[in-house]
This record gives sequence, structure tokens and C-alpha cells, in this order.
Amino acid sequence: MEQGNNVSELIRERFVKVNREYAQVSGGKVYAEPSKIRIEKELLSGVGTYEFDIKKTDIRNMREVSIDRNDVFIPNFLGVLLTLENDSKPASEVLASFPLYNDGVHPSPYAAGFQNSDVEAIYNGKFTWTIDNGVLFSSYPMEHFRVVPQTQGDFALDSNDQAVNLQTLPEWNILKSCELLYPRITIAGTRDHRIKVNFDGAGLTFPVTSGYTPKLVLYMDGFLVKGGCEYFNGANPNATAVGQW
Repeated sequence: MEQGNNVSELIRERFVKVNREYAQVSGGKVYAEPSKIRIEKELLSGVGTYEFDIKKTDIRNMREVSIDRNDVFIPNFLGVLLTLENDSKPASEVLASFPLYNDGVHPSPYAAGFQNSDVEAIYNGKFTWTIDNGVLFSSYPMEHFRVVPQTQGDFALDSNDQAVNLQTLPEWNILKSCELLYPRITIAGTRDHRIKVNFDGAGLTFPVTSGYTPKLVLYMDGFLVKGGCEYFNGANPNATAVGQW
């Protein structure tokens, strides 16, 4: 999505309000800081439901970031992205807001990619988010998360002297590939969050370049209040303001 001065001002005002709220209730002991949530799930053939645990405790890499039970997180941007994890160098993966293809037939600038188009089924599905017994998103369109940035076309000659599109790498800005969340949503670690991506996975396969593993990635960019729930008696710090200012 495109962003301008209005979005920047919205985020700035939100940051000021969050800081003021928590500084007041904590006596100046806690403040908001820029942070993220990132959780990965391996794409498996024939599987069309993926649940992301934002309080995941068994994280074994530097890429994934979850929140603790006493934390508060205010997401500004939400994205569901794809990545191809290099099995020998997993820290070198690239996030993408659309499938990267490398089928061994058509010219591609990508060292690795999907080898069929079954992965496109993801963008015909839905995104759901429940909090305890309440529903925040019941069927948010996955189509919103397929974002192809503007590219500069480039051509070359193949072995038969025919012009082919090289599909040059587009300009990349992760926040332009995420959805702005408005009004404000407050995530309290003390509550049960069930976040899922659902699509029709029956009969689908997700083959990729050898040596890589395809993954679906939940990404949120926002403000973390470390230990914020402690100042609201362990309850949702904004129980009446989830989805509001």
C-alpha cells in the first residue's frame, strides 16, 4: 500500500498516545518502543490452514519475534509474506509480498523460487483473528497481501535470439507491502490470540528450488510496551478499546 504524510502523522500521534497512557498508569516505569512480531510456518503440500502463535516460546532463531505474556503490542502494519529459507544459510532469506518463481525454464533474477503456481491459492483465502471468545477478523481478504511493487522492465536475448523479459527485482519496502491497521488494535499477552491463514490446500504442492524451504510469514510492525500488562492487573490494558483509539 502507498503511504504518505497522513500515515506518518497517524503513526506519530498513535505513538504519543500510547506513551502517554502507559507512562501515566505505570508512574513513568514503562514506555513504548518500535518493535515487530514475526512468526514463520513451513508451507506443506495439501495443507491449507496455518495458525501463528504470537506468544511462541520455542523460538530458535534471530528472525522470529514473539511477545511475552505480560507484554502489550500495538500493531500499525500487518502483512502475510512468503520466504524461501536457504537450508544451509537460513539467516539469509528474503521476504516477499508475492511468489518468486524459478522453474528452470523461464529466465528469472531469483536464485531460488517456486516451481509451480499452486502457491497463488494462498491469495484466494482468508485471514482470521480471534481474541478469547471474540472475533477481530472473521474473513479478512488474503488478496490484500499480494503486492507486486513497481518494477523497471529489462530484456535480453535467449539462445534463439528472441527477446525475453528478465523480470528484474522490484524496489522493496516492507511497509508498502503491509496493511495499515486502523483504528488502533491493542494486543495483550494475557489474552488468547488465534491468528490463522485459511485457503483451499487440497491437492496443492509447493515445490521450490532444491536446498530451500518455503514458508509463510506473519509480520506486524508496531509498538511494544514491555511488561505493559503488569500495570493493568494482568487484564487487557485496553479491554474497551480493542479496535478503537
